Amino acid sequence: MFFYVFTAITSFAGQIYGVVYNLFLRQNGLTNLDIGKITSAGLWGSAVLGTFFAFVMNKFEKRRFFESLLLIQILVQFLRIFLTDPQTQIFLNFLSGASSSAISIMISASMIVSTPSRDRIIIFGSNFSISMITSVIGNLVGGTIADLIGFRLTMLVANAIYSTSLFVVKNLPITSRQNIEKVAFTKVQRDILWYYLFSNLLVGFGAGLFISFGNLMLNDLFAMSTTLIGLVMALTQIATGFGGMMNHVLEKRFGSTRVLLFCYSFVVPLMISLAFVRNPVVFSSLYVVRFMLMNMVSPIFSVLVFSNLPVQYLPMTNGIGNLLNNSSRAVAALLYGYIVNDSSDYTKLLLLSTVFYLTNAFLTYLLHRKIGFFKRYEPV
Repeated sequence: MFFYVFTAITSFAGQIYGVVYNLFLRQNGLTNLDIGKITSAGLWGSAVLGTFFAFVMNKFEKRRFFESLLLIQILVQFLRIFLTDPQTQIFLNFLSGASSSAISIMISASMIVSTPSRDRIIIFGSNFSISMITSVIGNLVGGTIADLIGFRLTMLVANAIYSTSLFVVKNLPITSRQNIEKVAFTKVQRDILWYYLFSNLLVGFGAGLFISFGNLMLNDLFAMSTTLIGLVMALTQIATGFGGMMNHVLEKRFGSTRVLLFCYSFVVPLMISLAFVRNPVVFSSLYVVRFMLMNMVSPIFSVLVFSNLPVQYLPMTNGIGNLLNNSSRAVAALLYGYIVNDSSDYTKLLLLSTVFYLTNAFLTYLLHRKIGFFKRYEPV
């Protein structure tokens, strides 16, 4: 229950903050290259320092460690509103990415450990849907009030709401310290582990090229207002939330790998279409469907992986996956600033991203052939 409350608060506030953040930076005179470097710094923080936190968290009392990370995140989000120098933003974003990543890793590990195996897909799916639904409201609220009260005040409101999550932490079933014992991985576990690591790397790079800059892309291509950008982002969350509600039914009916394979494969033609379509309604519709398919299956992906690896290795495995995903996103985000100089450059950016989504779909096909081609895969 308290996982749901924590997710609702942080997702709602995070989307209010995030929907205007890049636009706020541009309003303060920062270029696409500056914004790309700032976004990249946050992802590097998530990859490097966030992964370090994941490896050392067993050495600390986890609840206090979690509270400290949350306080760092709140402070950094506040400072980013007023210290708009590019170099300062790079440093602050590095810290924000690190604390946010470590918080996410601890939440995922705690949900796995505190939930019976048979209920995990339901719990993860429900938590994911709550995240999407509250993000919808956050996008709508953030986009709307930004046009009324300005970017800076909107971000202050968002951070104040985010701060209330501190009152929920004492009720979260945060996992205690765990002793890591050497465990031999089975062949299926090794296959799933390698798939998890490579998929994180590929999807991270493909998404890092453009997904963090969705608000800039809509503004550059179609000169959308902040309200309309917030509406499009909200629609992505609505669609993803509804899709996420179907996770349990889809996984039970078709199996984990088959659902992943369908969604990841269908994204490829959508990405190609996004590279060339320049009608705002059609483009936004394709963007929403692409976002839905890639993100609605996140609970299935997480449960497939984490339910089939030794529990004592979950923070470490999650940390390595986080390192690969966010370091590749960081490199890709930096490339955004170099590739996109005008609206026509989004075509080559999206086509380059498509290559990585295509490779991830092929990797999913290989895993599906190994463990799920002839029968529905059951967790070991």
